[in-house]
Amino acid sequence: MGGGSDTTNATNVTNTGLGDDQYTALTGNQVGISGQITDATTDATERYDTFDTRFDTLDTSVGDVGTNVTSGFTNIQDLLDQYNTGMNTQFDQVNTGVGNNSTALSDNATALGGLQTDVTGGFNTMGTRFDTVDTNTGNIQTAVDQGFVDQSQGFTDAQADRTTQFADAATSRDASFAAAGDAMNQGFTDTSAQLTDTQANVLGGQGELQTNLDTMSNTADAYAVQTLENQGALQSGQDSFVSNFDNYVERYADDTSLANQTRTDMQTANANANQKLREDVGSFAQAAATGQKNLSNDINVASSGLEKRFVAGLANLDAGQIIQSRDLARLASNNARLDTGMREEFNQLGNAFDNTGRLVESSIDGQGNTLTRRIDADGNLLLDVFDVMGRNVDNKLINIRKSFQNLSDMNASGFASPAAAAR
Repeated sequence: MGGGSDTTNATNVTNTGLGDDQYTALTGNQVGISGQITDATTDATERYDTFDTRFDTLDTSVGDVGTNVTSGFTNIQDLLDQYNTGMNTQFDQVNTGVGNNSTALSDNATALGGLQTDVTGGFNTMGTRFDTVDTNTGNIQTAVDQGFVDQSQGFTDAQADRTTQFADAATSRDASFAAAGDAMNQGFTDTSAQLTDTQANVLGGQGELQTNLDTMSNTADAYAVQTLENQGALQSGQDSFVSNFDNYVERYADDTSLANQTRTDMQTANANANQKLREDVGSFAQAAATGQKNLSNDINVASSGLEKRFVAGLANLDAGQIIQSRDLARLASNNARLDTGMREEFNQLGNAFDNTGRLVESSIDGQGNTLTRRIDADGNLLLDVFDVMGRNVDNKLINIRKSFQNLSDMNASGFASPAAAAR
């Protein structure tokens, strides 16, 4: 086609029109544009149809609005008619009420006239009643006067009765006193006779007592004679006894001297033995005290050497051994079967070393206090507690060797194990 170029003659041709490929592509694109235009036309037609439908609906709605407005005005007219009818009815009722009020006022005026008549009649009746009260009051006064007269007569009659009763009482009293006097006189007479009889009986009894006393006296005399004879026999026997007792006293004096000498010798021997025993006990006590002192010195020297060897050994322990002992002390500090002091020592040992086995020289507790730690030459862990103001509030000394030995003994017996702590 005209759009090509001839490469044989080597002539350059400038193409100013469309190539075949471009024309084909343009043609194909126009085919698509035509379809799109057709589709757009169809869509526009559908939309115009929709608009027509909506306009028809809008016209119908506007017509319905007009109908509704007309109906509304009709309803308002009906309401106004009903309102006028209601107002006329209420005015008719008011007129009727005013007429009723006029009738009631007329009735009230009539009633007031009757009330005036009733009041006048009431006052007339009240005058009659006051007259009756006056008459009754006069009767009451007459009755009161007669009552006082009757009361005076009653007092007079009562006085006369009291006079008669006092006279009768005096007569009765005099008769009673006279009877009492007669009874007392008779009583004294009877008592005197009884005393006379009693005295006679007493005198008779005394005579019998005298006879009995005489008999007893004679009997006592006989006993006295026999007693004197018996005393003579006793005296003879006593004289013989005295002679024998003198001999006994002489022998007893000799025996007493010998016994006293023997007791003296025994006391001397006891004194010598006690003195010797005291000397032996003193010597033994001195020797025991010297031995105890020497033993104590040896123990102190040995203990000091042991503590020093323990400190040296503690310094030579590796970190693993120290951490193992620390963890075991922490475990034992939670064992409720141990006493509080031992648990506190184990707790301090459990917090005294870090995870590298080194001594934690300073730390702060939950109350903000500062704890400083150091180990002296004897293997003691020295704890000093300072408050936030820097004041020393507590000091503790824990023998590490003794605590580790207790820990080792408990660990060997299983006492510090978690299972033992749970038992």
